Amino acid sequence: MKIKLLGIGKSEKHNHYTFPKRQEFFEIARSFLKELGFKDYEWISFGRPCDKKWREPLLNKENRINACVDERHVFGNEEYFIEIIFGKEKVFVLIHTEKDRQQKIANIMKKYIKK
Repeated sequence: MKIKLLGIGKSEKHNHYTFPKRQEFFEIARSFLKELGFKDYEWISFGRPCDKKWREPLLNKENRINACVDERHVFGNEEYFIEIIFGKEKVFVLIHTEKDRQQKIANIMKKYIKK
């Protein structure tokens, strides 16, 4: 699955990407976080509703992305601090690192970008 890239900014320790707000973004973001080494429990529930009784993510459902407005989601591990911000029409992905990981991030991200 791929999505159109609207904007990009890169520096040694900061990268940001702007995407249109499309439902497929949730699946792409989960795959991206997985490839960056985040644990299953950190990314598997992103964009998915939780079961009210068991409080587990419903893996066969997704939230409606258009309902996510002015929301910020944060993911962090030893190598990355990632912010995903939902605006009215766009989604912003900000990636912060302590070391230069720009090339690794770009190589992973280009798998999900439409040409």
